[in-house]
Amino acid sequence: MKKTSFYIHFPFCIKKCNYCDFVSFACGGNAQDLTDFYVKEIELWYEKFGRKKISSIYFGGGTPSLLPPENVERILEKICALYDVDCDAEITMEANPKTIDEKKLYDFSTVGVSRLSLGIQSFDDEELGFLGRVYNGYDAEKSFEIARKFFSNLSCDFIYAMPFQTVEKWAKNLERIAMLDVEHLSLYELIIEPKTVFYSMVRDGKISPVSDVVAKRMYDLTNRVLKGKFFQYEISNYSKKNFESRHNLNYWNGGDYIGVGVSASGRIFDGKRHFISDNPRTVDQWKSNVLEGVLPVKILSKKKRAEEMLIMGLRKNCGINFDEFRENCGVDFFDVIDEKKFQNMLSEKRIVCGKNFVRISSKSRAVLDAVIREIIK
Repeated sequence: MKKTSFYIHFPFCIKKCNYCDFVSFACGGNAQDLTDFYVKEIELWYEKFGRKKISSIYFGGGTPSLLPPENVERILEKICALYDVDCDAEITMEANPKTIDEKKLYDFSTVGVSRLSLGIQSFDDEELGFLGRVYNGYDAEKSFEIARKFFSNLSCDFIYAMPFQTVEKWAKNLERIAMLDVEHLSLYELIIEPKTVFYSMVRDGKISPVSDVVAKRMYDLTNRVLKGKFFQYEISNYSKKNFESRHNLNYWNGGDYIGVGVSASGRIFDGKRHFISDNPRTVDQWKSNVLEGVLPVKILSKKKRAEEMLIMGLRKNCGINFDEFRENCGVDFFDVIDEKKFQNMLSEKRIVCGKNFVRISSKSRAVLDAVIREIIK
């Protein structure tokens, strides 16, 4: 049986960060009330698509580490009651350093969370303040030390290429990052998205994004510093051997996943057709849907499925396997690309193509989005 992942979206934060365009709200929320709805929605998915094998469960947000451990336990118990959860399933909790202490992390580890994703973003106090984070570099380091006590699978997130950040300053952060006793790293170039504080600041002339040239220098530096210490397996993700994020790999490989909570999305195959789900982006509408037993599910066209698989698959260092692409999408890879532009990229060594695979060349990884936009029909 094909394996499936669960994504649980917790929409509340202590404070909305200046760069954040996720559906999240700067208030506490009622954890017990939310959990009642999570449990009910999980039941609805079971009624709709039946019992599936679950390989990973991911609590994202927002700041899901605001959830009390007993509520996390209740959600996991419901999933385990209705689905066949792997005995070694990867169960990840995203955590903000300001929201955790020894007791809470111990409790998370005892109720079933096996992997912690710590959103540090920077060790520099000035940069943390600019991003709108609610802690300083000392807090970030202490939270890491505490997390290390309770989790043998630990991931940390960082952001680079932010306005005012120099290559030299990112290099100092990288020195500390490279020395971390951690299994996984996610290092994201800052993208200034609409409807964020940073977007308004750019519009008003208060800040300017870093240039593409500087961003690429930071990206290239990142790969040089981490090489030999971590294995890069995706455009922004690095791990020690056998510690790749199984949950995210499932996304990038076109696997099934069920999204639970406000704004959560999913992709599910019933054996004949691929389905897409997108939950409402407000708490009240999501709750209303759950109470009425409504799941916002529709059929995903082969073309749309293929485009998603292309975008996701090329993020991976290993790229796309043509046979797997055809099996997953029902169409050939070359049916969804502009072959003339594809051949031009091959001659320019922007992509690498073998008998049964295609991947982005190392020199083009920093401009992956532009490459994808160019080759899709």
